[in-house]
Amino acid sequence: MPDQALEISFEPSSDSAVVAQWEALRAAGLPSQADHRSMTNAPHLTLVAAAEIDPSVVSVARDEIGPLLPARVEVRGLVLFGHGPRMTIAHLVEPDPTLAAAVARVRALVPALRHPVWTPHVTLARRVPSRLLTAALEVLDATDAPRELVADRLRWWDPEQDTIEDVATVR
Repeated sequence: MPDQALEISFEPSSDSAVVAQWEALRAAGLPSQADHRSMTNAPHLTLVAAAEIDPSVVSVARDEIGPLLPARVEVRGLVLFGHGPRMTIAHLVEPDPTLAAAVARVRALVPALRHPVWTPHVTLARRVPSRLLTAALEVLDATDAPRELVADRLRWWDPEQDTIEDVATVR
């Protein structure tokens, strides 16, 4: 079963910039997040992932992160995750210090984080075979990469309940 997650998602122009890169990868016949057909699939930045996120943590996240929205997230370049025959390609992103500190406070409340060290990123493609990495990177190099993304929503994904709930949004 996938983990529960607290994520921030992006306003329409930021969302579109990432989706355009997904679509460029797909048009080239390469793995892409555009191929992921879940109702929850949208460009996002995962803040917390764990087998269970207590509702009290979600309340703290709403109080800590909600007031910071909209939040600008700087895109710093591409990053590869994984090793072996398949890799993930993502944008490495840098939230402003206030948002990063709020995320750290929320993460400290979750005892069993999936990834104890937070590496802020926005995924472009998962499970890319090593032999296709060069082609994928060339496609991404030829697209207009966003320089910043604007987060406008905090959401809580609970795959066990099959729900995704907006916890905080820009009004």
